[in-house]
Amino acid sequence: MRITSRGPANVLLIQNLRDPSTPYSGALKMRRAFGQRARMVAVDSGGHGVYLANGNACGDRTVTSFLTTGNLPTRDKSC
Repeated sequence: MRITSRGPANVLLIQNLRDPSTPYSGALKMRRAFGQRARMVAVDSGGHGVYLANGNACGDRTVTSFLTTGNLPTRDKSC
């Protein structure tokens, strides 16, 4: 299935900058494909696990806020 800028407007992507399984360059392409209906949280860490996995308070706080309120950050975020 092709990802486009049409569809639900509440997509949060979270990505480690140094993930060997899913490279950051691919996450950027996915983010562009979703357009304005998504936001991305880029975490300055390695490995595949991101949320609650690296001790990155900025990333964890941003994702927790989305999960508990349903509100996307106003713009993409680097943590």
